[in-house]
Amino acid sequence: MRYKYILDKESLVYREEKITLLSILKKNNWIGVVGILLGICFWGISFFGVIESPKKFILENKGIVLVQNVSDVNAQFDLITNQLAQIQHKDDNLYRVISQMNPISQSIRQQGFGGVNSYSDLDGYQSSDLLIESNKRSDIISKQLDNQIQSFNNIFLSLKSLNDSLLAVPAISPVSPYDYHRISSPFGIRIHPISGKLQKHDGLDFAANIGKTIYATGNGIIKLVQKSNSGYGNRVDIQHEFGYKTVYAHLDLINVAKGDTVVRGQVIGTVGNTGTSTGPHLHYEVIYKRTKYNPRNYYINDLSSAEFNAMIDNFNSN
Repeated sequence: MRYKYILDKESLVYREEKITLLSILKKNNWIGVVGILLGICFWGISFFGVIESPKKFILENKGIVLVQNVSDVNAQFDLITNQLAQIQHKDDNLYRVISQMNPISQSIRQQGFGGVNSYSDLDGYQSSDLLIESNKRSDIISKQLDNQIQSFNNIFLSLKSLNDSLLAVPAISPVSPYDYHRISSPFGIRIHPISGKLQKHDGLDFAANIGKTIYATGNGIIKLVQKSNSGYGNRVDIQHEFGYKTVYAHLDLINVAKGDTVVRGQVIGTVGNTGTSTGPHLHYEVIYKRTKYNPRNYYINDLSSAEFNAMIDNFNSN
């Protein structure tokens, strides 16, 4: 304990006085001392968890914001899932029908998602269930999108193949509508113009002037080029894909060679009067898997000259 000496103003004598905490408080600023004491109290209360510290408060608020953001993401997942379901429905019931493909089974659309332990690293948090569910949904949507992209790629390849198939099918008149006068001899049984006997006619005869243009009626490869003074005369055979073959007979000029690849609308020769013929014309046959069919079933017969020319120009430009 410490002492100090104070002058007594009445007796003019120095006397001893003890220095205590109370005397210090009396002499010093009470407000400052009280502030210090209150600070110590608040620190103690905060330390023991009665009042949240600023750091804890900030972290907890960040957690609330995170949960809200994850909830917003899940709401977006709902929209994406609905849109993806519509695309999958069109894929199965429209796109795959057009491309002649079977629908994708639900087991394939839903396969390959994470196993039981795929999300174990997300355990132990306050919002673990929400985080795990969001990650699962993200993985499901990602896998479904991958499957859908693969499906569209397969459909594209199928449609491309179908397009090639359609172009290989004989589908136009071998002579322009304004270049031939008439069908001088139809497909089927007829009286042969030379022998006078009933005989099957395996194609159509397009009566036209010598030199009129003859077109390939479908994509294919030239399999036969023959020049003769009898029978079919000057002849060209085109082998198309998928079992189709076309025959062009009694030509004057031939513009192709064996082995050439031709496309629908390409000029292969001109009308002539070669071989066993009673007048200038093109004899045209359509053969499918070794059976001869009426060529009328393989071209549009009511196109105008302008429409036919526009069609040929389109084929040649492609």
